[in-house]
Amino acid sequence: MKPKTSNRIQASQSDRSSAAFHTGFTLVEMIVSVALVLLMMLMFTEIFQILSGSMTTQRGISENDQRERLLVTVMQADLDNRTFQYLLPFANYIDFTTPPGTKPASTDPRSPEYYKADRKGYFYISENDPNDDTDDILQFTVSTFSDPSQDDDTEGFYYGRANMNHSFIPTAYKNLTNHPNQPDADDGRIVADGTSQSSAVEVSYFLRGSNLYRRELLIREPLTVTGVTDSQPQTSNGIPYFLRPGGSIPDPLYSDDEHADCNFWRDFDFSAFRYETPPSGSGIFSARLHDLTDLDNSSPSTDYFPLGRPHYRFGFNHATGLSREYMTSSSASNPQLFIGRFTHEETSHVNFNYPQDLMPVSLGGGGNPMDPTGPNLVVNSETRVVEMLKNGPRRSEDLVLANVRSFDIKVFDDRYQDFVDIGDPALPVTARFAAGAKQNAEAGNTEWKNVFDTWHPATSVASDFDPPYPMLSDSAGLPVYDLTDQGTEHYPSPLTAIRILVRYEDPTSGQVRQMTLIHPLRSRSEE
Repeated sequence: MKPKTSNRIQASQSDRSSAAFHTGFTLVEMIVSVALVLLMMLMFTEIFQILSGSMTTQRGISENDQRERLLVTVMQADLDNRTFQYLLPFANYIDFTTPPGTKPASTDPRSPEYYKADRKGYFYISENDPNDDTDDILQFTVSTFSDPSQDDDTEGFYYGRANMNHSFIPTAYKNLTNHPNQPDADDGRIVADGTSQSSAVEVSYFLRGSNLYRRELLIREPLTVTGVTDSQPQTSNGIPYFLRPGGSIPDPLYSDDEHADCNFWRDFDFSAFRYETPPSGSGIFSARLHDLTDLDNSSPSTDYFPLGRPHYRFGFNHATGLSREYMTSSSASNPQLFIGRFTHEETSHVNFNYPQDLMPVSLGGGGNPMDPTGPNLVVNSETRVVEMLKNGPRRSEDLVLANVRSFDIKVFDDRYQDFVDIGDPALPVTARFAAGAKQNAEAGNTEWKNVFDTWHPATSVASDFDPPYPMLSDSAGLPVYDLTDQGTEHYPSPLTAIRILVRYEDPTSGQVRQMTLIHPLRSRSEE
């Protein structure tokens, strides 16, 4: 007997429902599937993050390497071209007693004539606290002519600002053709371009906070083709731009007496110091630019102003020869902070004034900012910028490397046979740079006296004429400190090498790298 039609239809529908039910996913299967998909997405995300982090790290390493190469290139070029090639500090102009008034022979390392061609300008290292790798200064004079491999026609130059374009200077006196004795004309361009050049500079390396700075100041080199023989800029009819020699010569065209907006190191990247018009006590001061003759250290004459004397260098007090390297901190817990040298940001501030003029009384009582006991300036403990001089228009122009953790300079001690910190109390007494071996306890700054200075034969700090470390030895190689001793033959033991260590960080990747530069300091004439 055949089934009824309705029963067949119900059976068919039941079969289809059963088939439809069996082709779907259970809740457990769905949960497992979603979990697997999420796990795969998480894995892909993790892989992407790893690859992205690796790329960021590699990019940070690459950028650090690039910055390191740039820094090493600049430092090596500066050290190779230093003007003081033979790093034997000058002894003072001494007179022997037998017979009275006898001077050391030119072959005696105590004589200013000894290797005088390789002892020009200066070379200065300030170690400060031997246990602190953030408070060192390296400062010296550099010239492209220090490299004898360069011919005169391939001389390299350093460049800097020379901005005479101010409304308070008469337009006629800005004309370089009619008035060639001005810094803007030193680069040989007929049209004023606000730029100057020189084959020699004064260079300072120092760390402020986490920024490594390289401050460069031109040593003036007027073009001889213009017929200029006086390195102090003046118009063709004798009106000075900066220096006021005295007598009937009028006031300088560029001075605070003429216009309050004058600020020398905002407009001119030149090595200069504050000069008093003779006679002493005249009270007439102005900026005096250094020229190439000021690299000569062999003359005892007072008619020139050698950079070998600390008094005439950037960062030093022209009256005492002491260096200003520390300043009052905004934090009471750390009353003195290391500043190294004033930065471009600070010296370009409208109120800096020096060396053309003094700071206004409204800034820490006013006075000479290079004087460690001068204006009571305050450095911000967070930004490490002098509060009263922040936001100068030339901010960061002297910055060479940011995010630096340490900048440490060590010198090679021939007695200890290793690189050491100058004046480290942990050194044995037999070391050349031991704390007790220091012969001038006044040179340096008001906080620390651990310095190497090539000195000058006619200078003193606080009536002490000796260099900090004379670098002289007897026949056995032992240090000799009595410069007037005629019974002992003196032998030179010049500084032969330094080691510079810089630790810096890439802020993106967090990678910290260390650059170590060991640089020989032998004189090129000995190679």
